[in-house]
Amino acid sequence: MLAGIHFFSASIISLVFSPSPLFSLILGFFLHHLEDLFPHLDLNIFHKKEYNSIKNWDLKAWSIFLFEFIFFFLLAFYFLGNFPLEKQKIAFWGGVGALLPDIISFTFHSFFPDFKPLNFYLEFHEKYHFKLKNQNYFLPIFLEILLIIFCLLLIKRVGH
Repeated sequence: MLAGIHFFSASIISLVFSPSPLFSLILGFFLHHLEDLFPHLDLNIFHKKEYNSIKNWDLKAWSIFLFEFIFFFLLAFYFLGNFPLEKQKIAFWGGVGALLPDIISFTFHSFFPDFKPLNFYLEFHEKYHFKLKNQNYFLPIFLEILLIIFCLLLIKRVGH
């Protein structure tokens, strides 16, 4: 999944299930890995190995990444706008926690490839991550839509 949907879903789920910003950060980190297990779409649709490093991203990759992230970031705060600041902090830190695995992976893979102390985590994140092997996008799109609907139902439940 791209960063935006990770941020959105972890923010909403943290809002419902987390008692504190620190727990949200941890929950978001965990949720990222759980979501990565499921078939999903990200830059894997292009089947370009060079996209593994953000230093190699072209305009197409950056455009998709930025558009998707901004859309879901704004969507998260649209739904969170009516909640008290403390609840918004809980949601925000859940979203940040969900971004951390990719921030860690892309930062070290792209800029510090010889930094060995985090190899165990980079390998774990890579093995945990769903690989799109064919051009059948139906299941990944369907599952991401279900995740969005689930989050919208959660936020509606909490809002009342």
